[in-house]
Amino acid sequence: MRNILDELYDYDLFHLTEIEDTDGAYRAALDRLVKAEAKLKKAYPDRTDILDEYQTADIDLHNLSNRNEFRKGFKVGAQLVLEMIKTIR
Repeated sequence: MRNILDELYDYDLFHLTEIEDTDGAYRAALDRLVKAEAKLKKAYPDRTDILDEYQTADIDLHNLSNRNEFRKGFKVGAQLVLEMIKTIR
């Protein structure tokens, strides 16, 4: 069953899928991944099916992890707002 956080995440209201790569770390990691993939394809040219299966499973896992982290972060943010509106004693 989908909830409002899933809808917000999927709708990408705040462009959550855009990555801010201010220090180049994302690009560097992506370059390492692309190079490793190229090496695997060169070493095992007849077994791209295994690499494709691995990549699909890895993407699925990352998507689930990203969704979970979004939910947790959103809930923490909401809890902070609730705490901030309490009367100071």
